[in-house]
Amino acid sequence: MNEERVIVITGGSTGLGSELAKYFVSKGFRLVLNYFFDKDLEQLYKNSSELENVDKVFAVQADVAEREQVKGMFDGAIDKFGRVDILMNFAGINRDAPFSEITDEMWDSVIAAHLKGHFICGQEYVAHNPDREGLIINIGAACGQIGRKNGANFCSAKGAIFALTKCMALELAPRIRVNCLVPGSVKTREVMDRYYLETDDGLKKELATLPMGRLGEFEDIIHMVQCMIDAKFSTGTNFYANGGQYMH
Repeated sequence: MNEERVIVITGGSTGLGSELAKYFVSKGFRLVLNYFFDKDLEQLYKNSSELENVDKVFAVQADVAEREQVKGMFDGAIDKFGRVDILMNFAGINRDAPFSEITDEMWDSVIAAHLKGHFICGQEYVAHNPDREGLIINIGAACGQIGRKNGANFCSAKGAIFALTKCMALELAPRIRVNCLVPGSVKTREVMDRYYLETDDGLKKELATLPMGRLGEFEDIIHMVQCMIDAKFSTGTNFYANGGQYMH
């Protein structure tokens, strides 16, 4: 049955998006792989030749904050596969700076990549899936609820995505479920660098906040996303994969 289902993953060439792309293709899903930088896609192909299979994977370069590019991505997905079943909104950027030093451009670019991207991709997904049951997985962050230093733009975008998820869920139910994945300290390059987790002091400090006593692995996120796909009675819900960090 999986070979009939089509997943759209934005930001699918790096980080969590790329790991999920590799996993779901290995499980027989067909994939619309959104990317922004050519170099990221080239590196992904080097690490996973299966994603070069044009029968299973449709790679599309698009800025998720640009309506016409996103519409073109979904039009292409329908032309190639005939349907879209699941949208995973994983595209985003980080441009940290002290609050007083964030420029208008830094603010706008982060809000666009996250919040506007979720909004536009969500609308185009609904427009291109007019009658099938579906699922949208947005991606949040704990800092969208508790804040953090030097991240007012990023945290504000993530906080708004929590609200957007609930609004979408209320309006799109019961045909389309909308939930929010909230990963914690997972071993992505971004997290490792931000919290200095390759140093003894940085790792010790971070582990002290994790009741599970370890950093998250990509497999932990994959298992949670699979749970979200299978959770047919859940919508408007935040799914935390964070080792008990920041309990809500």
